[in-house]
Amino acid sequence: MLERFADGASGPGSAAPAGQVSSPATIEALVRDYYSYVYHLAVSILEDPDEAEDAAQETFVAAYLTLERFRGESRFKTWLYAIAVNTCRSFLRRRMPWKTLTRADRPEVPGPINPEQATLQTEAQARVWSAVDKLDQKHRLPVLLRYVHDLPISEISQVLGIPEGTVASRLHYARHKLQETLSRSMDESVRP
Repeated sequence: MLERFADGASGPGSAAPAGQVSSPATIEALVRDYYSYVYHLAVSILEDPDEAEDAAQETFVAAYLTLERFRGESRFKTWLYAIAVNTCRSFLRRRMPWKTLTRADRPEVPGPINPEQATLQTEAQARVWSAVDKLDQKHRLPVLLRYVHDLPISEISQVLGIPEGTVASRLHYARHKLQETLSRSMDESVRP
């Protein structure tokens, strides 16, 4: 059903379709193995579970239609993420400017011991995500791919179609802007 490329490993990230491209079993296996990854990526970019569902479905349709073009030069998951990112970008371009969204898929940090710590932790997370949301798309996407989806710089480079040095530069700039925004936010919250 699925051939394994490169290291011969099995599981999401190493599976690459070959041969029986149009096989219903192959398509079903791809969706089963990768749907949650694509959906969570779409939620982190679009910040709307319903739109993310649509984007994930469009991603798999686009992947199916171009499956024969996958050359195995990268992991299949990386190739699929590139399609998902481009699909999400299309959704963002089509989005109504007035639509207000909430972030539904933020990584959870283990719960604190007491209510005071819980409140402080929640406030800190809200500040961080607010700062991330203020980044422009070209800096926000590498941050999401690196720190939420744990992709290495080399794969982010492939997903976004930009050189690794550019990814590193954008991450550096984003960290600097986040630090600046969070410092300002902390200063404002301390003032009487």
